[in-house]
Amino acid sequence: MASTSDPKGGLRADAIDESINLNAKQAAGAAAAHAAARAAGDPAAALREYARMEQCEGPGYVYPATLGSCPGADGAVPLPDCAGFPALAHLWTRTRPSPEAPWGPWSKIADASCPQDLLPPFTAEDFRRLPLAPTTTALHPNTPHLLTGLGVVATADPATQELAATLLDFPITVRATPTHYTWDFGDGAAPVTTTHPGSPFPPDSRVPTGSFPPGVIGHPFPRPGAYSITLTTTWAGEYQIAGATTWLPVNGTATTTTTHTPVTVHESRSHLVADTCHDNPAAPGC
Repeated sequence: MASTSDPKGGLRADAIDESINLNAKQAAGAAAAHAAARAAGDPAAALREYARMEQCEGPGYVYPATLGSCPGADGAVPLPDCAGFPALAHLWTRTRPSPEAPWGPWSKIADASCPQDLLPPFTAEDFRRLPLAPTTTALHPNTPHLLTGLGVVATADPATQELAATLLDFPITVRATPTHYTWDFGDGAAPVTTTHPGSPFPPDSRVPTGSFPPGVIGHPFPRPGAYSITLTTTWAGEYQIAGATTWLPVNGTATTTTTHTPVTVHESRSHLVADTCHDNPAAPGC
């Protein structure tokens, strides 16, 4: 690459299209790997140097502000707005053929960036370590005592959750959205999985075995006993870096488990009665 001296003693690298332009993460990774190689005493690392410097521009050429500012009438390329965090200047590199030889010209390999751009993704493992609150559940009828042959209807709160977290000490907001609900009614029946939280059974309606309207998550208990009902909620995640407006997806899911207050199912027996349970709640079978 041809070069000319700049007024402050640095070297001007000619046209932009002759430089290698890496993204922020690639460039930072290259610089970090080089620093590690130098610390380990790799002799090849002494033949390359990296530096972050502002980019100066003149008519038809660009060069780094090797002394901290751009001289004369040449101007500096503005740094990006990083939402209150200090921007990272352009990354430059230069090489030499041997440790005794002079350095060659600086070449820009990455534009200025924000520290947010260097962050790794927020992983599924990170997501699963967050203290997600178990989903709130409700049973209908709302009583710990049920009858065999008559169903119980279950519903879940579909609310999303937002939690504050950090990614390499950088503040982020994580949003968890429920996607699947898996109900285990504790009586040996196969669990029921839905993508909706369920809805209450219409009021003042009895629930005969196997007769549940669409959208209602119901389960009849065929045998008496004490049963513990659990809900496993599957959550999808996305996160937003502080100061950004874009939500980024988490590549994976998390789960929470809600254990409902145990219910006791009693055997239903038929009795001849003179009035209804509504008129006489204490009558046999009510």
